[in-house]
Amino acid sequence: MYSLYLLSLLSLGANVAAKPNACPILGPAFPAPTEIGSDPTFIAATQNLTAQIRQAIQSGELAGNSISVQIFSESDSYAAFGLSHTDDSVRHGSVGVREVDENTVFRIGSISKLWTMLLYMTFNGTKHFQEPVSKYVPELRSPYNDSQQIDQIDYVNWDEVTIGELASHQAGIPRDYAFMDLAASAPPQALTRMGLPSLPKSERMPCGNAPFPPCNRQQFFDGILDTQPIAATSSTPLYSNAGYQILGYALEAIARKPFADILMERIIEPLRLSRSSHGMPDPSLAVVPSDLISSQFNLDIGDAIPAGGIYSSPKDISTLGRAILANTLVSPAMTRRWMKPATHTASLQVSVGHPWEIMSFKEPRLVDLYTKSGNVGMYNSIMALSPDHNAGFAILTAGNGTFALPMKLGEQIAEIMLPALEQIAKNQAARRFAGTYALEDGTSNSSITIVADDEPGLKITKWISNSVDMGQSFAEKAGLKEAPSLLSMRLQPTSLKSPGRVSFSAVIQGLNPQPTSGTILSACMTWLELDSYIYGNVGMPEFEFNLNDDGDVVSLTPRALRITLPKA
Repeated sequence: MYSLYLLSLLSLGANVAAKPNACPILGPAFPAPTEIGSDPTFIAATQNLTAQIRQAIQSGELAGNSISVQIFSESDSYAAFGLSHTDDSVRHGSVGVREVDENTVFRIGSISKLWTMLLYMTFNGTKHFQEPVSKYVPELRSPYNDSQQIDQIDYVNWDEVTIGELASHQAGIPRDYAFMDLAASAPPQALTRMGLPSLPKSERMPCGNAPFPPCNRQQFFDGILDTQPIAATSSTPLYSNAGYQILGYALEAIARKPFADILMERIIEPLRLSRSSHGMPDPSLAVVPSDLISSQFNLDIGDAIPAGGIYSSPKDISTLGRAILANTLVSPAMTRRWMKPATHTASLQVSVGHPWEIMSFKEPRLVDLYTKSGNVGMYNSIMALSPDHNAGFAILTAGNGTFALPMKLGEQIAEIMLPALEQIAKNQAARRFAGTYALEDGTSNSSITIVADDEPGLKITKWISNSVDMGQSFAEKAGLKEAPSLLSMRLQPTSLKSPGRVSFSAVIQGLNPQPTSGTILSACMTWLELDSYIYGNVGMPEFEFNLNDDGDVVSLTPRALRITLPKA
C-alpha cells in the first residue's frame, strides 16, 4: 500500500515534466448540457453547419442524394436541429415520398446491429457476453469430429466463441455467408477475366444471392460450419454480418420468441416508433431512389435482419438515441457497461464495442463518439452518441453516394458540434457552480473559489482551510516548492448523484509549460493518481455541491475536511 502511494506521488511529480496543460480523467469535463436547442452557441453552430451543407448541395457535391440530419439531446423530447434535402430524382420519381423529412423511412443497414444489442441489454445483456454462443444455438454444439475439432485452420472452435466476441466482431469468423459471393454475383466469363478459376456447381452458393432466395436457417448453418475461420478468437476485430445473424438466433433462444416479436415488444412499442419495422413497410412512406429493386429497398435478407434489415426514420433514430442516453429501456449501470470499448483497431482513433464503432476526437479534449454506421443498396447511414454531452446525431442518406457520404457528414457535424456542446456545458456549469464558497465564523477561516477557464473542468483558483493555503500544501507534497503555481486543481463531475447532492472529483496534478514528446512521457496519468490523498478514509479530491429544492447550488462540501461552505 505504501509503495502504491509513493508511486502516485512520483507520478504527480513526473507529470511536471510531461504535460503543458491540465490532463483530465476520461469522461465529462462538466455536467451534460441541457436545453441545447435554444442555446445561442448551439444555434450559431447549427447555422454554420447548415451553411456548409447548403454549399455542398449547391456545388453539386451531394448531387444524386437525398439526406436527413438530426441532432438531439437526452434532455429534450424533440430534435434540437433537423435538416433534410430531397434530390430531384426523388421529387420526380414514381415510388415513395416526394419530399424527405424526419418521418421519411430509410433502410438503415447495419445500424440494425445496434438495435439487436439494445435488445440484448433488455435481457441483462452483458451477463451473456462471456457465455459460449453454442449454449443457445444447438447447431453450434460440438458439430465436428475429433480430428476436425483440433484443426484450427479449417474449422471454427464454436465451443470457445462467446456472445461477446460475436457482438464485438472478435469471433474470427467470415464477414458473410453467401451474400456478395463473387461466384454468384458475376458471370463465369467475367470471373475468368479476373483471374479466378471456374468452380464446380457443388462449390457455388445455393442461396443468398439473386436469383436465389435468402438462406434459410439450415442452409446458413450448413454453410457456416463448412467455412474456415479467418482469425483466432479475440485476436483482432474483423467485421462480421454472419456473427450478428447468429446473435439473432441466440437472442430468440434467450427470449423464446421470434426476433420480430422481440423487436416490436421491447423497442418499437415502448418508444412509440411509428416508422420503424422488421419487414419492408409501405414504400409510399419511404425515400426510394431509382426504383424498389435497384435501390434494394425491397431486398429480402431473410434471417439476417438482426445484422442489417431494419427500416426506420430520422425521427425514430433520434428517439432511440435519446432512449439510450436517458436509460429508458436499460438501467444506467447496464448502459455504462455496454458503452465501453471491447478492443482496439489498428487506428488510434477507432475502437470497437458491442457493436459500437467508437471514434475518438482530440478537440476540444479527448471525446469518444459511440457510433454505428450502416449500408445496404443505395442507403447509407450513421448514428452517433456523445455520452459526455448526453447528445447525439443521426444521418440517413439515399442515392448514388457511397458509404463515405454519411461518414464525411458525420465528421463535419462532430467537428462543429462537439466544441459547441462543450462550450454550452462549460457556460451552464459556470453559471451554476462557479463562485466563492466561504465560512468565516470566528473559529474557521475556510473558503474555496471556483471559476471556468479555457481548460477542461472547473478550476479551483483558491482553497483555504483553517487559514492554510491547500494549494501550497499540495504543491509542497508534490515537490513543487519553487513553483507552486504549476499545481493544477480542477473539478470534474463523477456522475454520482443523490437527492440534493451532486458529486465532483478534484483532479490535482503538476503542470509544465514545456511539453515533452513521446507516447509514455506525454500520456495522461491522472487516472492513476486521482485518489492518492486520503484523510480519515475520505479522499481529498471528493467534493459535493449541495442543492436547494429548486436545484440551485447553495453550498460546497470538501468531504475530507468535514466542513460545508455556503455559497457567497
